[in-house]
Amino acid sequence: MKTAYIVQTFTKQSNGQSSKLFNDPAVQCNSAEEAINRAERFSEMRAGVLAISQAYDETTGDYGEMKVLAHYGEIPEGALGYDD
Repeated sequence: MKTAYIVQTFTKQSNGQSSKLFNDPAVQCNSAEEAINRAERFSEMRAGVLAISQAYDETTGDYGEMKVLAHYGEIPEGALGYDD
């Protein structure tokens, strides 16, 4: 199995009375360390940031459990994979 390392950032948009978080394009990384470092840097520019890893099998298409490596700021409810 291989492991994917992803950084997902979130932008907050307000319309005066309410605000909502939107997913930005995900960034693929080569290692857990790179994902954590990028997440930390993005945390200064985005409302929220999530760095995750997930094992997968290219042959079968099976995915393992998502693991949260780091999270900063506001994260949409349910994005961490457990009761936020």
